[in-house]
Amino acid sequence: MSPDRPIPPEYLITHIQQALGQDPRARELGVDVAVAGGRVVLTGTVATSAQRLAIGEVVCELVDCEAPEGHEVVNELAVVEAREGGPVEELA
Repeated sequence: MSPDRPIPPEYLITHIQQALGQDPRARELGVDVAVAGGRVVLTGTVATSAQRLAIGEVVCELVDCEAPEGHEVVNELAVVEAREGGPVEELA
């Protein structure tokens, strides 16, 4: 791809999802990725706030969010921590 032609959103989404599955900081396959213009939006749930932060960092590095021509990363991942010993739900 030439530098003056933008990467198609479908390619960028696939590239981000592969990186999130392979990067040891993230190791997450369940992140939903959307690309709209110059924004990359991350949604879904993760187990810890550290994982949420790491995923944002991986994506930011990948899309060069610090560069003027890079993408803005919008990290809307929700942290849902699994807790053991909680109340048992009775189904009727």
